[in-house]
Amino acid sequence: MSSSMHFWRHPALPFLEGRRAAGSLSCYAPHTHPTFSIGLVDAGRSVLTLASGSMPIAPGDVILVRAGDVHCCNPEDLQRWSYRMFHIELPWLQALLAESPATAGLATAMRSQVIRSAQAVQLLDRLTRALDEGDRNADLQAEVIACLHELMLLCAEAGAPAQDVNGDEDAEAPGLRLAYEHLRAHCRERIAIDALAQLAGTGRYQLIRQFRRRYGLTPHALQLDMKINQARALLQQGASAADAAYDTGFADQSHFHRTFKSRVAATPLQYGKP
Repeated sequence: MSSSMHFWRHPALPFLEGRRAAGSLSCYAPHTHPTFSIGLVDAGRSVLTLASGSMPIAPGDVILVRAGDVHCCNPEDLQRWSYRMFHIELPWLQALLAESPATAGLATAMRSQVIRSAQAVQLLDRLTRALDEGDRNADLQAEVIACLHELMLLCAEAGAPAQDVNGDEDAEAPGLRLAYEHLRAHCRERIAIDALAQLAGTGRYQLIRQFRRRYGLTPHALQLDMKINQARALLQQGASAADAAYDTGFADQSHFHRTFKSRVAATPLQYGKP
């Protein structure tokens, strides 16, 4: 089986990006998305790794990943697998879900998890058909909104709520948020671990431990993650790979290429294609 990959992007749906991968062998490094992500395994088997642990996933499994949650999903025993993934901008999704009392706040209240539901698969199939039709579907936006809202309502009924595991950690390290916000604001720059530790009011080792516990990644890995998410946005806007690398602070094109592919499972050129 040969591999193929396709991205869905449509000007009428600026809040949504989709991907269909068939016969994939690509592996991901642990990473995050600023979006709420919904995936569906179409064929083959893989292993989903979340902060709570790893679990096998199989055809028909629907994967929900909260924005900001560290995760990776890699084929089992290096066997090919096929999947669809949909990334929805968090503010847009929150506004949509706020329109119904049954789903208000769900985008952040639900924990990352796997559910098995024939109805959820049917909704993702509907969403896929709508995206495939594109401009041929005069009611594209309405169909996408209906599918996503019905899917999230279904997930609210089938899935468990999030566990609040972050409050105590923030109380233990009041400067941690300051260090995180500094990293996010200056992620394109070279930032010394000493400077972040000073902002957090802690030692370097403690800072690394606190970042891993609170955000799931070390400061350096999280910074790379932030840069790649910014590069994705630039590529979606039509920037070249070279410009995206330069604008996000990568001095070395090969380093940018490797880092991007390890988190997106596509090269910058593949990702940037319309």
